[in-house]
Amino acid sequence: MTLVELAAVGAAVLILGVTAFQLALAAGLPLGEATMGGRAATVDGVLQPPYRAIALGSAVVLVLAGWIVLGRAHVTPIFLGSEALVWAAWVVVGFLALNTVTNLTGRHPLERRGMASVTIAAALLVGYVAYASAG
Repeated sequence: MTLVELAAVGAAVLILGVTAFQLALAAGLPLGEATMGGRAATVDGVLQPPYRAIALGSAVVLVLAGWIVLGRAHVTPIFLGSEALVWAAWVVVGFLALNTVTNLTGRHPLERRGMASVTIAAALLVGYVAYASAG
């Protein structure tokens, strides 16, 4: 396995972890204060239905992001053409970087320290994949 493939798999694993967290929040995990900057409505830590739907939507976006990075590293087939895949990978980098900034402004320590650490690591790995992957 090449370094680019290892970076892509590492990023995908981190993205999968965040996806699992979002799915758990959507299913009722009582850690709603540790997401969305701590500003989402919760009852006993459980996100209210509109925010649970947002968490579910986030999980879908994250799965697509993971698929894009694996496709860019040629680990898995993907439906995008080569040029579109390059752009998509850089969009994922930007998305993860922006997500890191918003995590750093969160009220909950899990969001500020934990999730921000995961998303910045994933952003750096995806950036490497986006830059170093051959066409």
